[in-house]
Parts: sequence; structure tokens; C-alpha cells
Amino acid sequence: MMKRLATLAALLAAPLFLGTTAARADEAIRLGVSFFPFHSADSTTPDLLDAIAPGLAAEGYRIEKTVFLNYAEANPALAHGEIDGNLIQHLPYLEIFNDRSGAELAIAQPVYHATFALYSGRYATLEQIPDGETVFIPGDGVNTARALLLLQSAGLIGLREGASHDAGLSDIASNPRGLKLVQTPLTATAGAYDEAGRGLAVMYPTFARTLELEGEAERLYLEPRSEITDIYAISYTVRAEDLTDPKTEALARALRSDAAAAFLEENYGWASVPAR
Repeated sequence: MMKRLATLAALLAAPLFLGTTAARADEAIRLGVSFFPFHSADSTTPDLLDAIAPGLAAEGYRIEKTVFLNYAEANPALAHGEIDGNLIQHLPYLEIFNDRSGAELAIAQPVYHATFALYSGRYATLEQIPDGETVFIPGDGVNTARALLLLQSAGLIGLREGASHDAGLSDIASNPRGLKLVQTPLTATAGAYDEAGRGLAVMYPTFARTLELEGEAERLYLEPRSEITDIYAISYTVRAEDLTDPKTEALARALRSDAAAAFLEENYGWASVPAR
């Protein structure tokens, strides 16, 4: 009798066990994305997450994407648990969000270094830039600092000693050509540059692409790689408490895999370098 009861209990438990296994074999990783290479506005164009999906599927995970047209909304969504991670930022941007919001978000995996550049459709060399010319730069604080550091490295302005990732317009110590620096929203910089006749703008290739600018097209000066600029790698971000979660670790491995690097080099080499 006891043996028959034990057998019956095992049979009853089996569907519950199998159901749990099936759920784990198709667990979602909810990701916030805003731009290529993690999201393609053209559905016929593959993105990086498509490239790594087969490897993740083999580990029992699938990606669910939430597209944020306003990338600034992706961190609050992550902090509030609406998504599991996002792919919209670099470390300085993350640190500012944490400081201002009291959130505890953390970088799980750097993915790529974007090619930040000074663009011009009007000038072929830095020497041709006239006094008083307008330069459009991102106006969101952290990318403002990055733009100012780039302009300093190009020899167009000088910043006060010690100014770095938190630099603002007030930190400009010298501006020998009297350049007019106009801050615009990051996503609007390309449009402002185009409407003004494509004089000068500092922007990311993702946004330059909206003007059909790829590769070296209209790039006047490239940001040099250094210890200062290397922290700007676009990264996979999660809540700090989830850094050791198995699905966080699975996606981090996938993002630094050979498949991810191959995708970036083939499809986004004109605008990035893998950060692994």
C-alpha cells in the first residue's frame, strides 16, 4: 500500500516538475532598447540581439524588447522593474542617473565603443573653421562633457585644469576662435546641424545615420581613444542586485561572444569597435 501511494505521489508531481522545466527553458529577458545596433527601425534589417538569439535560446532564454523612442525613459523603467536590463548608455550617463534618482543600476557588460566625431559638410580641415562659427553639441550633461573633451583634443577650445567627465560650458577656459557652442537634445543634434547647413556638430554615428551619413562621410575629427574616453562604452545595464542573476550572466556572455563581435564588425564597423 505504501509503495502504491509513493508511486501515485511521484506521478502527480511529475507534471508540476515538467511544467517548471518548460518555463525555465523559455525564460524571457526583457530589454529596453532605443537605437541600432540593438533596434532597427527597418524590420528587414537584422540587429545585434537577433545575432545572439540562437545562442541564448540554447541556454533557455529569449529576448523581449521594449523600444523607448525617448531613451531617457529606459533607466526609470529598469529601476522600477518594468524591464530586466537596457542597452542605451555608457557609465557616466548611468552614474548621473543613479546620483539623481537614488537608483542602484550597474554595468553588466560593455558592448561597444561608439565613434564620436565632429562632423562638417562645409569644412575639409580644422584650419578652415572661421572665427565665430556655430558648433551644435549634445546638451544632456554627460554628452556635453564628452563633446567638450573632443573639441579640446581637436585644439578648438581649452578646458580648465581638472575638467573631465563632468565638464560644462562654464569650464571652457579658452576659445580662441570665439566658437558659438549651441546645446541641443542628443536626438535633435543631427537635425539642427542639417537645418543650419551642415556647418559643425559633434554627434554619434547612430544619429548621423539619420542624415544618411555613414563611414567617414562628413567626419572632420574623430574622438581619440584614451583612458578618459574608454569609459564611454555603450553597455548592458541591470539593477545591481541582478548582476549575478543567471540570465544576466547569460546575456553578458552572449554580448561579448564571437558572434556579437562579428556582427558589430560586419554591420556596424563604420560606427563602433567591440568593447570585449
